[in-house]
Amino acid sequence: MKKSLLLLVMLLIGSASYAQRLHVTDDALDIAVLSMEVDGPAMASMEMRQELNLTEEQYTQVAQLNQSRYQQLQQAEVTFAHDPSMRNREFINIHSKNDKELKAVLTPQQLREYQELEGRMHLQMISEKEE
Repeated sequence: MKKSLLLLVMLLIGSASYAQRLHVTDDALDIAVLSMEVDGPAMASMEMRQELNLTEEQYTQVAQLNQSRYQQLQQAEVTFAHDPSMRNREFINIHSKNDKELKAVLTPQQLREYQELEGRMHLQMISEKEE
């Protein structure tokens, strides 16, 4: 019993020390973002550039789309401040429109990676809005 308990404690200590050695994969991006003053659209564009390996042309287009999307989201926030359901509906419309525009800029693989990055694991939003 004592040997089992001792073994369990040793395993827990070993796994805890191993977990402390693990590093998040985007530490370099975090350092870059924290070292300069960037707003929401610029931060989103930087993250997309890093995670999706965007070309310069793609990055320029994505940066414009992100700027437009953030402006639309801010406007919807103000316009529908007293109607949460309309605000949420407008947010969905803005994101759907942005997804369609991104589809014209990104490769299919980049689009899948973007959706995973955003927490959307399927193409359902884009494909439904096209039809």
